[in-house]
Amino acid sequence: MNERCCEFGEGGHLAGIVTEPAHAPANRGVMVLVSAGLVPKFGPFRLYAELARRLSVDGFVTLRFDLGGIGDSSRAHSGLPLKKRTEMEIRAALDWVAERYGARNLMLGGLCSGAEDSFRVAELDTRVSSVVMIDPFAYRTAGFLPRHLLHRVVRRTRRAVGHYRPHPPPRVVADRADGAKPLVQYEYMAREESSRILGTLIGRRARVHFVYTGGAHDSFNHEGQLRAMFPEIPFGDLVTVDYLPEMDHTQMLAEDRERLVEAIARRLVWSGANLEPARVDRASGFVMRSSVQSQS
Repeated sequence: MNERCCEFGEGGHLAGIVTEPAHAPANRGVMVLVSAGLVPKFGPFRLYAELARRLSVDGFVTLRFDLGGIGDSSRAHSGLPLKKRTEMEIRAALDWVAERYGARNLMLGGLCSGAEDSFRVAELDTRVSSVVMIDPFAYRTAGFLPRHLLHRVVRRTRRAVGHYRPHPPPRVVADRADGAKPLVQYEYMAREESSRILGTLIGRRARVHFVYTGGAHDSFNHEGQLRAMFPEIPFGDLVTVDYLPEMDHTQMLAEDRERLVEAIARRLVWSGANLEPARVDRASGFVMRSSVQSQS
């Protein structure tokens, strides 16, 4: 594995780190990881760094970079809306990797806001062949409520018998004199927009991989929910999903990050090699499906 710093964008205002395989690249593709919220290019608890290094083992190149105003990147085009600036900066990252590694199999990915920013740009840039999204938008369906209620009953029962003790709620930082509120409030994209983008990507045969963790439990709680969220869209073999309810949104634990990274790496290798994954990976316990099943 080789890693080096890089600068790109207008006047070199964007800073990133590119991770390459130790030997000659296997030409499997290039992954561009987009900032998750205000977290710099190493990702929450270094998730992006660990993912980039894991992907290099399978012959992928990865660029992780800071959006303007985050980490080592300076802000440019301040007169433009944030959404437009973000689009321009992600496209600058795609231009940079395409110039150096070729435009074959360019991929975008990220966590939370980084997932949705990747998704939006993928619709606009036909060079993108795959998108990996960790805990993006989710919409409750008919199958959500009974599972949600069952989960609450089980959790309260375990708490009553002493087998479960919830973590205390996180402290809220006050930034106003008249009350407390979170420093950052993120609103996920509406279904109308996500449906349009997903349909566009599938229409041009781009692959989309969704990963949902336990951090999304208020809106997503079973693997079949993804298919139920978009009943009008024919997924075919282009949409995959992994549901990992035992871990939190930012994967604070090292073993959680390892499982998440491995799940993503396996999906990318299988999609690139057109291999059919096993139904269950016995070593890790993952339920691995090649496409989303028709469940409610």
